[in-house]
Amino acid sequence: MAETRIETNVYRVSRTQIAYWSAFEYARRFWPAFIAFPITGTFIFFTIDVPAVKALGLLMAFWPLSIFARSILITRKAAKRAVCPTKMICEGEHIYFIVDPLELNYRIHVDSIRDVKARVEYVVVELWRYRLLYVPYASFRTPEDVQEFRRFAGVIK
Repeated sequence: MAETRIETNVYRVSRTQIAYWSAFEYARRFWPAFIAFPITGTFIFFTIDVPAVKALGLLMAFWPLSIFARSILITRKAAKRAVCPTKMICEGEHIYFIVDPLELNYRIHVDSIRDVKARVEYVVVELWRYRLLYVPYASFRTPEDVQEFRRFAGVIK
């Protein structure tokens, strides 16, 4: 069997885009909390007259509004690499991210990948411990490369 090699075009992702994608992925994963927290917080705020509990209810009610700000803080380290020109190469049992400047290069073993999902604008690589990496969909040379990448990662057979 010939060894699979997948290579993307060089891409860059802005800090804003990474924060936006991370907030979107967070909302997709934890959507029940986006419903339960505000409803529970509103109920607590209007039914219990203890000031500390009212404050907690208000915090719960407005919690979903803080997602984008938190995603900016959480993605600071990932954004440092993403704003640089990057190229992804899948070879052997690793995925290599070749970044300019070269000291930011890194690799991921295929066994550490939990899932690979293709979205409209990007492909999200979910690692164990819920770390997310993003590769713009447009950086893949063909749409078949995305499916081949998912096959390489072991997500589909």
